[in-house]
Amino acid sequence: MRIPVLPVEGDTIAAVSTPYGVGGIGIVRISGPGAEGIARTLFRPKKHRDRLRSHTLYYGHILPPGSDEPVDEVLLTVMRAPNTYTREDMVEIHCHGGPLAVRRILESVLDQGVRLAEPGEFTRRAFLNGRIDLAQAEAVVDVIEAKSRSALRFAQSQLSGRLSAQVRSLQESIRSLLVEIEAWLDFPDEDVPCPGFEQIRSRIDSWIASIEELLSTYEQGRLYRDGVKVVICGAPNVGKSTLLNALVGKDRAIVSPLPGTTRDYLEEDLLIGGIPVRLVDTAGLRDSAEEVEALGVDLARRKIEEADFVLHVLDASALDPGSFRDALGPTEAQGKLLVLNKMDLVGPEAVQRLIERMGPVPCVAVSALLGEGMDQLREAMAERLVSRKMDLDSRVVVTNLRHRYALESCRRRLEDAREVSARQAPAGDMLASDLRMALGALADLLGETTAVDILDRIFSSFCIGK
Repeated sequence: MRIPVLPVEGDTIAAVSTPYGVGGIGIVRISGPGAEGIARTLFRPKKHRDRLRSHTLYYGHILPPGSDEPVDEVLLTVMRAPNTYTREDMVEIHCHGGPLAVRRILESVLDQGVRLAEPGEFTRRAFLNGRIDLAQAEAVVDVIEAKSRSALRFAQSQLSGRLSAQVRSLQESIRSLLVEIEAWLDFPDEDVPCPGFEQIRSRIDSWIASIEELLSTYEQGRLYRDGVKVVICGAPNVGKSTLLNALVGKDRAIVSPLPGTTRDYLEEDLLIGGIPVRLVDTAGLRDSAEEVEALGVDLARRKIEEADFVLHVLDASALDPGSFRDALGPTEAQGKLLVLNKMDLVGPEAVQRLIERMGPVPCVAVSALLGEGMDQLREAMAERLVSRKMDLDSRVVVTNLRHRYALESCRRRLEDAREVSARQAPAGDMLASDLRMALGALADLLGETTAVDILDRIFSSFCIGK
């Protein structure tokens, strides 16, 4: 049973469900028992109708009570429970997408005693009213915020309930075994057969294997969902800003032959191998007496420490073959990727000799100015971002850290249960306790026993109107 309390009876909420700003259409969404009555109060259909059919669009105008001046011409639909997003009566008003028109319609709705919805409250009501579970509710945000096709596909899979179905199947299997064990414990005089502990271990092993298969998708799934921060660093005038421009395909950073041009940092978003990347160009790393440049260098060093991945750029035309280790700086310690830039100034044979001298250090040669070697750089970045490539197209993928923790907790409890079952004289009560805690971890994942403060934190990340 869920801990959260259902919305207060009679409470009707409203919010704008489209982004703020100028657009073709704006949508005001209403949910609760008073939704249809508010629609009848404010909406004047073009043709008189005694009844508005559910899930049907009607053309007309919004007029506040006592006013003959329309706020806007709209399309309105009434959606009656339970076949709605929240499983409550809902109304959507589709108006022109100007901020003033949308705001005036929302104000007209709120004037009827409706409360402004909190962030994520529509989805929270869908969860509390049993239309979706918590894992599906979290997927709503993932669909909205998806930064790549893979992230969108994983989010839609979770929203459709594939992860939840697999978790529920696991729940049913564990619960079935728990019932057998508890029957044996509770009715010792009723000739209930003693469980076969070898068979129990086999069943637990299969559950642990299923959980580990889900967990194995997390690191790669998280990359596609959250992306990575990649910092471009190196000495002044090695071509860092030119490299950023070449990777993003536009002149984003100022390029100058004068060293120390970049004083602050620049950020751009792009996809590398389908993985969302936040690319950060930083000031050249050197000791500087000039105060502003020194601040930029300090900031660059902080960005390197925060980075998930580092591209350390070297000027191939100015390298001393005997001092590579001094040139590597933070890259060697972080084990990221070295970029030999300006290969056009030294020729392919000299570049190859430089790469050979790098030994085991991962290295790619490019000419950022001419765009040479950029495809190889992208491939090398993608390969190193995903250390263990796996085919996720047909698999249920875990992308949420909360889900990972819940699955890990369940696995630990199952491992404890297996250890108990392997003892010479297994303690049935301890085995049952471990199985109950394993079920509790899965219930937390689905939101069946989730505390209110955790729900508040999850739904506060939603936008108002969703």
